[in-house]
Amino acid sequence: MKKLRRGFLIAIKLCLLVYAILTGIRCLVDPGYSKYGGFLAGLVLPFIPNIVKKVFKCKFAFRIELLYYAFIFVALDMGICMDLYKTVPYFDKTVHFCSGVFSALVGHYALVYFKVNKSPKLFKAMFIMFFSIAIAVLWEFFEFGCDKLLGQSMQQLISIGVDDTMFDLICATVGAGLGGYLLTIPNFVEYLEEL
Repeated sequence: MKKLRRGFLIAIKLCLLVYAILTGIRCLVDPGYSKYGGFLAGLVLPFIPNIVKKVFKCKFAFRIELLYYAFIFVALDMGICMDLYKTVPYFDKTVHFCSGVFSALVGHYALVYFKVNKSPKLFKAMFIMFFSIAIAVLWEFFEFGCDKLLGQSMQQLISIGVDDTMFDLICATVGAGLGGYLLTIPNFVEYLEEL
């Protein structure tokens, strides 16, 4: 069963990478399709679970990793490459909220790795939340860089600019806060891993 699940996750990761490469090819061939940010993120984000596992010496439950890949597909492939951010109301804010929850889980594994997971509950919740917010800020830096260096409009600078960035960060912070709270509940992570 473990080999089958591992093979399934590898197949999903390959599909995400193929989609990213096809997006890159379309960017080169079609001058009107400038989704270079989606292409670059699509090459890196499928490997985040592997990086987190190696850096923090942890493992993820199959369903958590599967949910992450589904999130990547929705956020990158559907959101950026298929323009759902522009056509579906609140799609962007929902994605940023979910990213806050996912990155809070990474913050939890950082706590465990640095052996401070036995700290007071308030410290753990705050660490997880601020770790997750830092990731949200880095993502906004990435969007800003794509807009300025690649001539994209990931932050919709022309229409709503700073409002988009601030609402993205607020939604990610709310997700980070929820993740930080949930991850301080005794045995919550063990429960997630058993799902």
